[in-house]
Amino acid sequence: MKIILEVKTLPRRTVPRLIDELGVSKSQYYKDKDTLAEMGFVFGYDRKLGKLVIHQDSTLPIGNLSLSEQLALIMALRHLSAAGDYTLTYEGFNAARKLAMELPEPFMESIFDDLVLKEGFGCKPKIMEAIQTAIEKSYQVELLYQRPEQDEPRSEVMDPYHLFFRRRAMYVEGYSWTEDAIRTYRIQRIHQVTFKSREFAIKEGYDFGKRYRNAFSAYGGETTEHVTILFNREIRPFIEESMWHHTQKTTRQSDGSIIFEVDVYYPREVMWWSFRWRAGAEILEPEWLRQEAIQNLKDMCKVYEMSVAN
Repeated sequence: MKIILEVKTLPRRTVPRLIDELGVSKSQYYKDKDTLAEMGFVFGYDRKLGKLVIHQDSTLPIGNLSLSEQLALIMALRHLSAAGDYTLTYEGFNAARKLAMELPEPFMESIFDDLVLKEGFGCKPKIMEAIQTAIEKSYQVELLYQRPEQDEPRSEVMDPYHLFFRRRAMYVEGYSWTEDAIRTYRIQRIHQVTFKSREFAIKEGYDFGKRYRNAFSAYGGETTEHVTILFNREIRPFIEESMWHHTQKTTRQSDGSIIFEVDVYYPREVMWWSFRWRAGAEILEPEWLRQEAIQNLKDMCKVYEMSVAN
C-alpha cells in the first residue's frame, strides 16, 4: 500500500531514492513490485520523463453493496480528514466520487459535490478538479487566493506538488513563485485557477513526507523547534492516553503534573492546542512562544472585560 501511495503522490524521483525512503532492501522492493503487478498495479521508471509512471491500475467491481452501504461509505469521507491521514484520505476521496457515480438519481448529481465537497470541506468542485489536473499534468497555475489577513483576494503563481487533507480542510502545497518558497494553500480560499503555458519540475530535494513528519497539525516544513508544556495533574490523564505527535516525550512530576515535550515545525500550533486545556496547561519554552501565549491571554481578557462592562 505504501508503494502505491508513494508512486501516485511523489512520482518524480529515482528508484534508488524510493527504495531508501521506503526503508526496505532492493530485493524486497522488486519482490513487492512483482506482487503488485500480479494484482494489476504495474509501474516503472521512465528515464525520458524522469519519473515513475503507472502503466496499469486495475479496477475492481464494487460488489453487492446496498444503497445505504454506498451512502454510508461516501459520507464517512467527511470524517476521514480529522484523522490526519494525508494520502490515504485523498485516495478515499477519489473512491467516494466513483461510488457516487454508481448511485441512482437523484443521489448521483448532488450527493458528492454538495454534501461531501461543499458541505463537508467547503470546496468548489471546479476548483478541486483544476488543482488535481494541474498536479497530474505538472501545469503551473495562477491562483486568485484569499488570505485571511487581506480584504481582497490576490493573484499568486505556483507549481502545485501535492494535494492533502488535514484537520477537516483540504490543502495544496507546492513552489510559490510569488514568494520564492514552498508554500501551502487552503483549497477553500482559492477563488479561481488559471493554467499557465509553462510546465514545471519539482524542486530538487522536496519531500512531502519529511516536511509533514514535523507538523503538529497543518503546517509542515524543513526545521523543528522544541516546545515544552506543563500540564497539571487533572489534565495529565488526557495527555498520557493519546499520541499527539511522534516526537512527544512525557515526564511525570512529583506533584502529579506532567511535562510534555515535542519537536515541531510550527510551534504556534502547539500553543493553540494547549489553550483547549485552559488553566491546566502552561507553556514553558521556547520563551518567545510563552510570551506570545501571555499576550494572547491578556488580549482575551480585555475582550471579556469589555463584554462584561457592556
